[in-house]
Amino acid sequence: MTDLRSAQNPEHAKHIAAWLRKLGALVRRSADDCGPDQMALYAEMLIRDYPRAAFTNTALHYVAEACEWWPSYTVLRRLVGEHWEAFQRNRRDRKLPQLTGTGGRKPLEGTDLQWRRYFDRGEMTNWVGADEAGVDPNEQRSRRERALSLIRQQSPVAFEDITGKPASEPVSNAMWADPIRLRRSLDEARRGPFQGVFAQMARSAVAKYAPENMTIVDEVFPKNG
Repeated sequence: MTDLRSAQNPEHAKHIAAWLRKLGALVRRSADDCGPDQMALYAEMLIRDYPRAAFTNTALHYVAEACEWWPSYTVLRRLVGEHWEAFQRNRRDRKLPQLTGTGGRKPLEGTDLQWRRYFDRGEMTNWVGADEAGVDPNEQRSRRERALSLIRQQSPVAFEDITGKPASEPVSNAMWADPIRLRRSLDEARRGPFQGVFAQMARSAVAKYAPENMTIVDEVFPKNG
């Protein structure tokens, strides 16, 4: 009997191979990357560790954002694992309110969903940036608290989805028009591990609600920085 999992479960293997081809179209790669032998080997290894449900378009988005170039198997396995673990944790968390009678919330969408993903990315990496070897546990807690404070202010719906607690501060887009509050929020985000993600969100919000303050965003998050 063969020990090839791809032969034992060909549909699972085909699904992973198709997912890998999509990833190859989204990142930069050398001429030796993404060949049929490499794809088959990656699929054979991944099928041993993760179910078919782990290879979704959301997971593809997460991996492609984290990799400019085609990743080694070690890196790819780690990223898929981070996303799968976060997905399972979020699914468990969403079941708890239903057991206590507070379920029935509509799925997040739009800006609220972006804020939730911003927080989830921090949780997946323990609030450590890609260019950081490690972060002191106190700094990790501080980054998490700053992120929650900002989310509570800008997206009470996402805050409640994350914490299961009501947000005490109503959302106010006036912050984007207040230079002092805007600069303070941008400075806080700059000390976190996902400056690029927040900068993109901030640019969209400022362009919509206070375009006159775009120079502040450019100053804190230079486009070529």
